[in-house]
Amino acid sequence: MRLALLAHNQTFAIDAGACPPRDRTSRTDKALTACRHAWEDAYAQANAKGLPAAKALRMAQVAYKLAMPKMDSLPSIRAAISCTAQGIQLEVFDGRDGSQLLYAAQVALATLKVKGPKKP
Repeated sequence: MRLALLAHNQTFAIDAGACPPRDRTSRTDKALTACRHAWEDAYAQANAKGLPAAKALRMAQVAYKLAMPKMDSLPSIRAAISCTAQGIQLEVFDGRDGSQLLYAAQVALATLKVKGPKKP
């Protein structure tokens, strides 16, 4: 077969069709990283502008909250819970705000269970 191909004098292009490797990072890890980077970037920008530390922290807190995922699917709710827990550790949320966000996640989970298909 190889000799027949060589004798034919045609050029064949072989396309392997290789795709880049799929990103297997979990949605939770991506959300945690995005929230933390938003906090760090906002804090660094505020420091670069020469703002007082209190204002820099406030800007970082707002950036963190804006980077949090929406609670519209089960993986997103899990990611939001993780971001809330990380935000409590980083003191982005005070006790009341953190509790309210965790309660909102609980309500969102209950809503998903109601909407889901019924098992026979």
